[in-house]
Amino acid sequence: MDYTQRKQLQQAAETVYQGITTEVHVQEMKRDLEGWREVLIPLTSLLRWDKPFYPAVIAGAVTFVFLLIWYTGMSAVTTISLFFLLVGAVDFIVPHLGPKVTGITNWTGAEETEFTDICERIMNIQKNVVDTWLGLSAMRQQNPKLFFFVIMGFLTCTAWIGNLFDNLFLTYLIVTAILLLPGIRHHNIAHKYLQPVVNILSKLRQGAKGDKKKET
Repeated sequence: MDYTQRKQLQQAAETVYQGITTEVHVQEMKRDLEGWREVLIPLTSLLRWDKPFYPAVIAGAVTFVFLLIWYTGMSAVTTISLFFLLVGAVDFIVPHLGPKVTGITNWTGAEETEFTDICERIMNIQKNVVDTWLGLSAMRQQNPKLFFFVIMGFLTCTAWIGNLFDNLFLTYLIVTAILLLPGIRHHNIAHKYLQPVVNILSKLRQGAKGDKKKET
């Protein structure tokens, strides 16, 4: 057996191992979220905008909550404490009342497939976060100067933006953007509207290369 065949067998074994590991992690996550499965399906439908009015529902709900916080004038500590109290109450109530609230009483194969897909997406998000952290750690060790300038530049920009806007309003914008992001990605809205800009930049880059060739 030559080197190429051994390499192919090794890659095939790694692929099989990764598939088995991923399947095990998905099953573990499904067990952890089993009490939330009847709620996750309609919640995912809301976040990916399966109906045209869902973005307005998301933006309206977030706006109502932040207007309530602004009107009552709650401090940051009180707001955070009430948030975690609400999370704890929801986490306790949902497994018991989820099927009654959503109306999903008979769990079908289609819903099980969608639930599995949701768990896989959550796993991908976790993996992306971990990969980003590992990438920054690798950059810090391999290229500390680049790491310094990237982090300092990012923190400088965030400090400048935070100084321009009110903290509550800035938090409102961030929360709204995070909740609308799944729908934006699902409908390829960012790609649709940013693609003309990308095309213009590509043409400018090609034009600059053509000018350099003419000069030489």
